[in-house]
Amino acid sequence: MQMYARITSVVLAFAFALGLVACRGFRLNDKRAVSLVENGQAIAEIVVPEQPLSGIMLAAEDLQKHLELMSGAKLPIVSKLTPGVKTQVYVGTSELTVKLGFTPATFNNSGFEIVAKDNYVILAGPDRQRNAPPYSEAGEETRYLNGSAILGLANPKPEKFPSPGLKAWQDLCGEKFRPYGLTCGLGEPCQALKIRINDDVCTWYAVSELLEQLGVRWYMPYDNGTVVPEAKTIAVARQYTRKEAKFGMREWCFYNAMRLDPAGVTWLKRLKSGNFNPISYQHNTYGIYSSYEQQVEHPEYLACDATGKPYAGYPTGRGMPRYSDPGFRKAAVMYMNRMFDACPELTAVAIGPPDGGVKMDARDVDLYGKPTDTLDQKTSNYLWDFNVHLARELKKSHPGKGLLYMTGYGATEIPTNIGEFPDNIVIPFVHSSYIRVLLDVDRAVLASQHKWLNKSRESGVTPPFKSPIWDYFLYYRDLAWPRYPVVFTASLQAQMKEMLPYAEGKFIELQNNDNDGVMPPKDGKKQPRIGVPGLMHLMVYWQSKLFWDPDLDRKKMLDEYYRLFFGPAEGEMREFYEFAEEVWSRQESRSISAGNLGFLKEKDVDRYFDILKRAHGKAGQGTVYGQRISLIETEMTSLKILFANMKRTGPGFRAYPASELITLDGDMNKALWQPANILWYGMSESPTGKMPRENKSKVAFRLTPDKSALVVAVVCEEANMAGIFANTRKNDDAAIFKDDVVELIIETPERSYFKIAVNPNGAIWDESQDVTIVSRDTLPLLWNPGIAAVVKKEKTRWTAEIKIPTKDFGSLGPTMNYPWGINVCRTRLAGGSSECYSLCPMGATQSPDMSKLGNLWAR
Repeated sequence: MQMYARITSVVLAFAFALGLVACRGFRLNDKRAVSLVENGQAIAEIVVPEQPLSGIMLAAEDLQKHLELMSGAKLPIVSKLTPGVKTQVYVGTSELTVKLGFTPATFNNSGFEIVAKDNYVILAGPDRQRNAPPYSEAGEETRYLNGSAILGLANPKPEKFPSPGLKAWQDLCGEKFRPYGLTCGLGEPCQALKIRINDDVCTWYAVSELLEQLGVRWYMPYDNGTVVPEAKTIAVARQYTRKEAKFGMREWCFYNAMRLDPAGVTWLKRLKSGNFNPISYQHNTYGIYSSYEQQVEHPEYLACDATGKPYAGYPTGRGMPRYSDPGFRKAAVMYMNRMFDACPELTAVAIGPPDGGVKMDARDVDLYGKPTDTLDQKTSNYLWDFNVHLARELKKSHPGKGLLYMTGYGATEIPTNIGEFPDNIVIPFVHSSYIRVLLDVDRAVLASQHKWLNKSRESGVTPPFKSPIWDYFLYYRDLAWPRYPVVFTASLQAQMKEMLPYAEGKFIELQNNDNDGVMPPKDGKKQPRIGVPGLMHLMVYWQSKLFWDPDLDRKKMLDEYYRLFFGPAEGEMREFYEFAEEVWSRQESRSISAGNLGFLKEKDVDRYFDILKRAHGKAGQGTVYGQRISLIETEMTSLKILFANMKRTGPGFRAYPASELITLDGDMNKALWQPANILWYGMSESPTGKMPRENKSKVAFRLTPDKSALVVAVVCEEANMAGIFANTRKNDDAAIFKDDVVELIIETPERSYFKIAVNPNGAIWDESQDVTIVSRDTLPLLWNPGIAAVVKKEKTRWTAEIKIPTKDFGSLGPTMNYPWGINVCRTRLAGGSSECYSLCPMGATQSPDMSKLGNLWAR
């Protein structure tokens, strides 16, 4: 495939040099251009400093590459002027630019300058490439995950533990800390490019701006993503251009894939991403308490339940910190201070809760609020008190630095104990911009953010810098999520305009291609890349533009995109994207249902593919335009069977209403499960559908009178009770799927599927794959609706009663007209190999065939 598409034109930068400002010492009305290439021959050279930063060298090489793609002429890159070459393009500042009288401008944010006059061009900006401190725990994360002290697991003893980097960090701090989050503000290193992800490479931004003036467009990463005009003569308009970003935080993150994907990182840098003020907005308490050594030496750092047992935390075994413990507070202050000492470029850090949120120690619950307060309110007060303590200490040790108040699941309320609002506390915000097309969601987000902002203003506080925003561009992060187009250009621009007065910018999680199911392997291996670029690229491109100018002309940008990127199919692709934005902007649930109750209707899918078919016809066979359309269509292929899969073919099951208060005890002989009219359903072998002769399994369903909970009873006959596998004892531990286990899959008319598992120890796994729920809870595994299970082990069987709150299932069903999709499966390992049984044989439960679910109903 062609990496770059070409459009034919003669390019002079006069047509693109817009928005010029007052120039230093020369006249803007002088129309003489600086010629770089004439009739396909280079007449200029690219000049870099004698020892250029890697970012400057990348900028020079990018300029050289694109000029050659445009004209066929390759401008040499030099550090000294070549005799006889009259025209120079200076990439970065040096003694040579000083001799020309160029004094770099100062910026309050990321910025760059372009000077073009006489026979030279200067492309420059203040480059910030940061060196990481010499502390790391490379290769030792597994030790901490596998050596949890609170679970009583064996502590692995690698020969060279601790590594020199970890030992140096622990020696500096005086405790067995991990250097968690220390360099996240700087971004991971991309070794192939020799830069860090968040480096603010402003000279490269200047080069990108000039190439955009010349007609280059980086709409999409990878194959066929760039538009390059063809021009045998290239000249740069006489100009002085100075640009400064409106938002200093322009950070994209697709995690470990970034360090291995130079092409993806290069695309984002061409779109001028980077951080002016690096921050560590992370779950940094992990670094304080979660190492095996800390759990052994300081068990008092861990929050406990009412029985005195430490919470398992997330990931399971990490534990949860006790923020009220004096020793933990002292350790947290030490950790915070050492982060700033080790990485002075950081402007603020969060001593943030673990990924599982905040859990109060049972001894603290009554200390942080009124008896009538909710647990969430008390927990929020508890977390605020801890952060105020940190902020006071930070002001003493590192004046001018900021503390990011990072909340989490379980502590989402505004504290009622804000007697003091330290002026070095910065309030970050978390939202999913793509869901804010729903007006009620947008109002709720704004109301929450402005409550915090008003609290700060009431206290007369001016924080050290604006609030960072944590955003999610994770529209397709799981294969179970439909690949419909998510387009919200108007809503996103409105959001960016609204947040400009108080927001520093965004940290945006961008999915990688772990689960995109599209990108082919290279050399037998799957390359780490940005996921589903055909569907994702436009919103990433538009967001990147809005970081620099939220008032950009949206219509002009889109018109140009349709014309340049799709050529003859411009009209059809305009129709596609405008329809996609109309569909996504509907004020209906983001969940998809067989009853067409969500925002996406079955007829919409037909129209999408009809438009793409017509676009193909206009683009022509084998053209770059057709290849771009094909990529979008390929990524959307699973959408064709979305509604067909919802037309369930499984049998019907009835959930009888319970006429009494349900008490879980695992007893299948009690009256609840004995009425003559209640039905027990048997599980067949999966996938054959045959009923087993021994080790049979059966299930029954009950619904509370108010439909607030579904109760499922499962009986697992077992000839070898001594041989059942039941090693997992903690909830939400993926090891549960290596045990004997029962699993439930539930889908409702308004929500995509939920997965629940229970093993013979009563350990519970619960997750939601519904877009609406995950957008609320952040991760599928963080769906915790309060499921309860009681398991009873008998001589020849084990039984489970599982009570599932239905508050997240929506209001419809389960009825004959609106049944819930259901399956109950059992995995048996006691026989020496894996045996699988299910109500509805449907294939692998990791990605279930939803068309084979049964239909659960109740009167």
